[in-house]
Amino acid sequence: MAREGGGAAMAPAAAVVRYGIVGVGMMGREHLHNLAHLAGEVEWEQSVRVCVTCLADPHPESLLLGLRLAAELGLPPPQTFSDHRELLDSGLCDAVVVSSPNMTHSEILMDIIGYAKPHHVLVEKPLCTTVQDCEKVIEAAKQRPDILVQVGLEYRYMPPVAKLIDTVKSGTLGQVRMVAIREHRFPFLVKVNNWNRFNCNSGGTLVEKCCHFFDLIRLFADANPVRVMASGAIDVNHKDEVYHGKVPDIIDNAYVIIEFDNGCRGMLDLCMFAEGSRNEQEISVVGDTGKGEAFVPESIMRVGKRAGGRDGVVTIKAEDERINFQFNFPPSV
Repeated sequence: MAREGGGAAMAPAAAVVRYGIVGVGMMGREHLHNLAHLAGEVEWEQSVRVCVTCLADPHPESLLLGLRLAAELGLPPPQTFSDHRELLDSGLCDAVVVSSPNMTHSEILMDIIGYAKPHHVLVEKPLCTTVQDCEKVIEAAKQRPDILVQVGLEYRYMPPVAKLIDTVKSGTLGQVRMVAIREHRFPFLVKVNNWNRFNCNSGGTLVEKCCHFFDLIRLFADANPVRVMASGAIDVNHKDEVYHGKVPDIIDNAYVIIEFDNGCRGMLDLCMFAEGSRNEQEISVVGDTGKGEAFVPESIMRVGKRAGGRDGVVTIKAEDERINFQFNFPPSV
């Protein structure tokens, strides 16, 4: 379409994707921050504009913090709801980010997937806290080809891990035989009503935190698991905490070994009382011709070939020019 007066052709109007966020605790506000940056992009994907139109959370303080953050980010005030069903009924959004506590995912996802009006979904990990609920949600999603349901396993997209994934897929390391991931970090943060202190709510530490790493191990192995062995314990964290007369039952350290149907083996080494670590995650993938490693948050990757030995190991600073900001939330709700 030409402007009046013979000016240059006008670009077609960008489509608007309206987002709603269900669960506005720490992770929900991080998603709000990320969406605000996308909304600020003049031509994100050249043809799409993003806006956050509504928030839902039964916890009034979380809604207040969400509204306060939206104002700080210069966003128009989102409509707020105390229940996700009210958000769906409002008709205000096209896509929903589910960042509510783990034990609520199944019910919320089934309501979204079963809603007459289609809503695309990004759900925080884990998908659900039980295998049965995961299967139920997956089967329901298969019946809705008009929507996309994605689990937020963001470790795949961190620059050093993404570069390691590309290296493995390129065949540089040969046939992958061993995958080892070490996560040595701080204890779980405090969440609303301390829901993450109990297995019945979170699915347990190996589900709540470590689904990221089991996802990566399976991705690198490019195979299906056939045997799992594990040992874990509650040795240091949360032992002196009591909530409604109950002591937290989540483990704070573990070793897990997984054997795959192609002969590859994977291992997770988890410690949740290791603040004195240079990196929180050290990821090693060894093939029959080489080895690759990724380090987070140092954001470097190392790769070497057997033929080149130690002197041939190359260290690469992993960066993604598309990531132009970083935001870290304090340890709070």
